[in-house]
Amino acid sequence: MWIKICGIQDPETACMVADLGATALGLNFYSPSPRSIDLTTAKEIQTAIGPRAVTLVGLFVNHSLLDVITVCDALNLNMIQLHGEEPPEFLAELAHQFSELTIIKAIRTRDSDLSFLESYLKSCDRTGKRPDHILIDAYSPAAYGGTGHLAPWQMISEEYQYSDWPKLILAGGLTPENVAEAIGAVHPFGVDTASGVENQPGVKNRAQVEAFINQAKK
Repeated sequence: MWIKICGIQDPETACMVADLGATALGLNFYSPSPRSIDLTTAKEIQTAIGPRAVTLVGLFVNHSLLDVITVCDALNLNMIQLHGEEPPEFLAELAHQFSELTIIKAIRTRDSDLSFLESYLKSCDRTGKRPDHILIDAYSPAAYGGTGHLAPWQMISEEYQYSDWPKLILAGGLTPENVAEAIGAVHPFGVDTASGVENQPGVKNRAQVEAFINQAKK
């Protein structure tokens, strides 16, 4: 199970989460978020992690192409997450700039089906670049993620075209208490949490992180 802990804000937390067995650490560059960091802090986190077998994922929300390219170059990122309304052409241009870059496209859904996602992927096909992964998060008008709201598990499991669409990452209100149930209901490739393992926005709780990872791996 691929496990991402998002909203890492300091080197100590990054090392702690990596040592507990997370697959990936989310670095949030969306400045309105309480979990955001700047490039200097991201470099400090990267240095602290050193050779640990964990992937750093840069998270962007409606950033300019230049902003994303600048961060990817500075950190030599091989995975990013686009969490805004980025059009298919944006993904295609990034793929042109970075041939080895893995792109996660986050989708916030409050709809009764995934027809909008099917349309989006068809548009991506016309540009020549699909996302490598689709992350489905809960919709909130107040924020682009980290809200603690649950995604609609049943609808996702019934509507997601697992064999034809990119690998699915489930987010939205996942906690140590519900992540095993969520995996059993949705059967995703991976899971992603931020608020579900925090004392407050951006402050990760070691016991909760450890419990989340252990439950997800079960």
